Amino acid sequence: MPQSIATGIATETIGMTWGATNYILSKHKGKAIDFKAFRAVVPFTTLGVFVGLFLFVYAPMPILRFIVGFVIASIALYQIWLAGENKLGTKKRANLVILTKNHNRIYQFFSGTFSATTGTGVAEMSQPMLEEKAGLMTLRANATAILLEACADWIITATNLKLGNLRFDILIFTVSGVLIGGVIGPRLAKYLNPRIMKIIFGISVTTIGFIYIVTSWNDLLEMLKN
Repeated sequence: MPQSIATGIATETIGMTWGATNYILSKHKGKAIDFKAFRAVVPFTTLGVFVGLFLFVYAPMPILRFIVGFVIASIALYQIWLAGENKLGTKKRANLVILTKNHNRIYQFFSGTFSATTGTGVAEMSQPMLEEKAGLMTLRANATAILLEACADWIITATNLKLGNLRFDILIFTVSGVLIGGVIGPRLAKYLNPRIMKIIFGISVTTIGFIYIVTSWNDLLEMLKN
């Protein structure tokens, strides 16, 4: 399990970094990263990453995967509902006052913790926060969340490299796919309706959440029995 998660995060690190780079280089209106929002959020996601790395080594993995699966699936289902109601972000800049509220700081912290423990968290939780709470338009929220995830992933991957958890024989194959996707995604985004993109995002994250819940359920029950 540690090798699986670590190698998956390493793959994501390259994919998110390449995707963020393509968003930065893109000139399409509404797709650039909101760097002010990024700077406001990244210290707290980073702090969460360091706590999450400690939990990754010492905490029971089935419990962590179940909790993360439940949280992100719930958030994603709500995002699908918002898309169905056509409630999307419309601002070019996120509301920084909202991002700095205490409850959102806690939210940012836990997104980093979840990413470090399971490989899922920062992007999946930051995008809804930036769009729904801070009002940032969908594509800009997507791009900013991807950059936040990339920064978190580099710290996580460097730690896993030191711990010897990476499987380079697998990584060499998985990286090729994300490099292609990192080029196609930002360019395809400008042709997609934000509402459709939000639904796709919600379905993808919900699926990940359900997979975490299902795959951790039996191990979780065994732990509770013992």
